[in-house]
Amino acid sequence: MPSAFRSSLRLLFGLLLVGGVALGSALVLARGAHAQADTTDAAAQDTLQRPPAEPPGRRPSDTTAARPESLRPLPDAPPVYGRVRSDSLPGRRPHVSVETMLAEQPGSFLYDLGEYGWPHGWSPRGLAPHRVHLWHDGFSFDDPLTGRPRFELLPPSFLDRPRTGPDPGGGAVGVHTSWRAYAPQRPVTELRYRFDRDGLHAIEVGHSQKRRLDLFGRPGGLHLTFGYGGRKADGIYDGSALRTERRIWGRLRYLTNDWTVALSDRSTLYRVGAHGGATPASGAPFASVYALPLAASNVRRPDDRRKTVRNDLTARLQGPLVPGLSRPTDVSARWTTHTFDFRSTGGDTDTTWTAPMSGGHVRAQQSFRIGRHSLTGRLQGSLWRMENTNLPTVDGRRGAVHARLRDSLRVGRTDLVLNAGGHVTSQQRYPSLAARVRHPAGPVRWTASIRATGQRSAWIEDEGFAGHVQPLPGDRGGAADRLLEGTIGGRTQLGPFDLGVTGFAHRIQNAVDLYAVSPEGTGLDAITDTVAARQTSTPVQRVGATVSLGWRNDARRGLYATGQGTLLETLNADASPLHARLARTLPSAFGRARLGARFVLFNDLTTDLYVQARGWSAMNSRWFHPPTGRLVVPPRDRPVPETPGGRVGPNGTVDVRAEVQFRSATLFFTFQNIQAGTQLQPGTFVVPVYPLPPQQFRFGVFWPIFD
Repeated sequence: MPSAFRSSLRLLFGLLLVGGVALGSALVLARGAHAQADTTDAAAQDTLQRPPAEPPGRRPSDTTAARPESLRPLPDAPPVYGRVRSDSLPGRRPHVSVETMLAEQPGSFLYDLGEYGWPHGWSPRGLAPHRVHLWHDGFSFDDPLTGRPRFELLPPSFLDRPRTGPDPGGGAVGVHTSWRAYAPQRPVTELRYRFDRDGLHAIEVGHSQKRRLDLFGRPGGLHLTFGYGGRKADGIYDGSALRTERRIWGRLRYLTNDWTVALSDRSTLYRVGAHGGATPASGAPFASVYALPLAASNVRRPDDRRKTVRNDLTARLQGPLVPGLSRPTDVSARWTTHTFDFRSTGGDTDTTWTAPMSGGHVRAQQSFRIGRHSLTGRLQGSLWRMENTNLPTVDGRRGAVHARLRDSLRVGRTDLVLNAGGHVTSQQRYPSLAARVRHPAGPVRWTASIRATGQRSAWIEDEGFAGHVQPLPGDRGGAADRLLEGTIGGRTQLGPFDLGVTGFAHRIQNAVDLYAVSPEGTGLDAITDTVAARQTSTPVQRVGATVSLGWRNDARRGLYATGQGTLLETLNADASPLHARLARTLPSAFGRARLGARFVLFNDLTTDLYVQARGWSAMNSRWFHPPTGRLVVPPRDRPVPETPGGRVGPNGTVDVRAEVQFRSATLFFTFQNIQAGTQLQPGTFVVPVYPLPPQQFRFGVFWPIFD
């Protein structure tokens, strides 16, 4: 798209947003001029009420005392996919990003890169991180070029609770996020600030207000929300700094009893280092990488950078568009511009690879009932276009269309949910089918699910990336990865104890991943920026089980404890060299535990003080690929560079945290990796070789201010 047209679109939205602010301000002034009491703070949730009618005794001809029609706007459409994965809003938690919050769920493993703002990888139930797909407000938030979910671009303070479930695009796992609804009727401003001793400064400010606005003789309400987020971090190694991050978001909604119209825009600028990991000095032991400060000469390619500039302009309409149906239709459209830059300083040249893209997206959703069946149909499509790029092999367009139908019903005490879909992309075509059953049997709540679906390929897997990624050889002929996954689990409560057990298994046919390969004339003895997309000749089969245990988990006062452990096994690790390398990317045993106490100090400080630990057995882990941000499969025999026979783990970390509620504010105190840098442990890492910051202290505050 021409830059002039993009600028015009952004200017149009800016004028609309400024006009909305001016309109809201005018309403406030008009209310003050007529000396009307503001009773919005006493209004019921999701309603806006005018002041009560004047007392009797007015003249009959004075119609100003007539009771206005009440406003009961349509509620937001209920979530179609996923279960809530947090009991609190992300902004009220000490987590730095969405994936670190998801990593606390049973069966989860986090490829932790240690640095603030870096693209960590979340692996649920033994699935690779690139098989997780991120959705925001019903639209895909994966990187259109690399295919990885862009968790690091979402501001936690402006988000509602994340959910996990089926992927509308037909992938293995979908993570669903959305903007905050901001239920309070009074204007509210929320602040979230964080800092640490290594140069981290992060601020997020959000403001929301709702006003009554009747148009065309019908009751209505105007809801204005906007926010700003900025953060930087120096990092502990050269080349790891989060140099710049700016996020601006605004939303203007008008609600009536039957219709909702919304316009929103989000703009993001993200610049971060892309170094290739720490290396020991010549002749020094490997543990020297943990000694800080580390010389720049012991950081591989510290001048490499990644940069993302993204803008999403979204329009949404909800109302009775289909005659005869009692539930509203939800239609939305989005225009996205996305530019990805990678600055490579290797070799004799300094090259910046640039991939500017623009994409259009549409989505329609309709719910209805047929007898006992609650049905929801969803149709959406997207089309990405590569603009003027200097990448030699990436060009053209890529599109996708996804159609899904969800059916839920209750039979006796059993809840049944069925999802069926069809998916057509520029490269592949595949169906998807998922079913879930929930049934209480005595004190045990049983859950079982089965899913058969595919995995759409990433752009770089099909066409490569500037010599850093070798594409899949040959033509796939429209074939996609085929995933068959099943889970079964039960949960019960025995007095103060909660016990849960879940078993899972999956089979992936034509499993595509990125594998580290040796550049010409070298061996795989060190980290390489050259990877190749490859698929296994036979299916990959994994099984696992997770046990979770809690003691007084929901106690408001006193001691409590929680823990979870997962066992994982690849059944056919010896089927091929690729299978063997894949099998060692995850540990065979991993888990985390938490021991804490909740108490009140000085009548005002509601405190949750706890120690949290995580651990994992020996593995090869995954290598981080700086040009793309993907996590790739390392060589089988030397996963830790320049360390013959070295493996990642067994190892672990210990954190001490305190969450303090003081009136409306929440304070966070975190002391991470307290065991590192001691005689017990010189240091540790999950991804070779990106050491986790030792004994890192962080402070944060979340503070809502009601006007």
